[in-house]
This record gives sequence, C-alpha cells and structure tokens, in this order.
Amino acid sequence: LRTTDPRGLVPAAIVAAAALLMRGFRLTLLLPRGRLGLPTATMIAATARAATLFMPARVGELALPVLLRRVAGWPTSSGIGTLLAVRTLDAAALGIWAGIAVFAVYGVARPLALVAALCLLIPPLLLPATLGLADLVALRCLAIRGARGRRWARRVRRLRRSVVSLGERPLNLLGAACASLAMWGFLWALAWYLLAAMGHRWPPFWVVAGSAAASLSNLLPFNLVGNFGTLETGWIAAFVALGIPAETAAATGVASHLWALVFSAIYGAIGWAVLSGKR
Repeated sequence: LRTTDPRGLVPAAIVAAAALLMRGFRLTLLLPRGRLGLPTATMIAATARAATLFMPARVGELALPVLLRRVAGWPTSSGIGTLLAVRTLDAAALGIWAGIAVFAVYGVARPLALVAALCLLIPPLLLPATLGLADLVALRCLAIRGARGRRWARRVRRLRRSVVSLGERPLNLLGAACASLAMWGFLWALAWYLLAAMGHRWPPFWVVAGSAAASLSNLLPFNLVGNFGTLETGWIAAFVALGIPAETAAATGVASHLWALVFSAIYGAIGWAVLSGKR
C-alpha cells in the first residue's frame, strides 16, 4: 500500500464508480419500466455491493432484495428473483470475459481452460427450468400443508414469474447483459489501474485472466469478512501460472483487494446516506 502512487488512484476511483453505474443501469432494466430511476438504482447497487463484500459467507447478497423493497416497493420474493437474474448475468458475463482472456493469452493451447470459462454461460440457460422445478415442488409439497405452506408456495411462484417475465422484455434483457459485460470491463480496468499505481503495468489480458480467476474463487460461500482469502487464492494461482513471482502476486493481490474495499466502503456509505434521506 505504501508504494501506491496516489495519482493512480484517481482513474481507479472513476472506473470503480463507472462499474457501479452499470450495476444501477442493469437494475433499471431488470425491474418494470419506471419502477426505479438510474440515480437511485446506482445508490442501491453501491449499498448492496458494500454489504456483499463486508458481510461473511455472502450473507450481504440479501441486501439487494431488502433495499429494492424499501426503496422501490418491489416485493421481497420478486427481489430475490432479481438477485438471481443479476447473479446469472454476472456469471455469464464473467465467463465471456474469462474465455476472451484465456484465448488472448494462450490461444487454443489451453482448450480445457477455455471450455471451463465458457461453462459459466450455462447458469442463465438453466435458471428458468430450475425455478420451474422449484415452483412445481412448492405446489406439490408446500401448498398442501395449510396456510403457511400456501404462502410459501405463492412466494416461490412470484419469484419464478419475476424471472420468467424478463423473457417477455428481450431488449431489456439484452441491455442488462450488455451492462453486465461493461461492468466487468470496468472492474478489469480497476484492477489494471491499481496495479499500475503500484508500478506493475502487466499486459491487460493478463490482468483480465488473473482477475477473472480471483472472481471465480470469490464465488465460494465460505469466505471471511471482506472476502479475504478466497479472492487472493485465485489471484495468486492465476498470476503465478502467468509467470509472475509468487511474492509479487501475493502482495499485489492483497493491496488491490484492500484498495477495492476502500472504494466500495466509500461508495457504499454514500449510497446508504442518500437512500436513508429518501425514506
């Protein structure tokens, strides 16, 4: 951290804010038209992102449906459906970026890595069928168990409908997918600018590949506060495979993570303050 050039943090902060803007724009497209404006959606995205990062085991993911209910009046079950849509779009966009990076770095020399990256496109294809199965199970197993069971069955039905309804707005869904791709692109730019501020100007696709591996390992649910541990493991493994010394990979992984957390904390605090003023 002491070797970081403060001037290099300025573009890093800008692209970090741009990534949040893309998250907010995606929310406006996933919710019904007029339900949420872009400024408010961006504040929700910033607050939810901070909650996800600073709460262990990804419990903070639930902040998004809670905030959507409080700010936009979006039902909790539908908000969970929005969260599922967001995460599947994230996985698909991450898979595309990872596939591009693997191809750019290795060409066709690492076909298994390329296939593994593109396998992240599968979750969006399976989500509707999975929710349909969950709806059927709820109808058969919960709806027959009295008033409480019927309430849970209705919640599952609303969750499924909130996701399936996205298919009825293909342009919005396409726009949300493009926003996801742009969001990841800004996050890769954030990693590159942070590394550059530390004096490491590695090839851009090396940074994409290493950051993508770190993001994949960060999806594991058994991480600590701030997601420390899992992210660094993926970062170090990827950059060592690219030829970076392990000591350098470890140092830059921890430092980049800390600076990213600083940005998330600042933007999350701003988002929370703005949203609190709207109540």
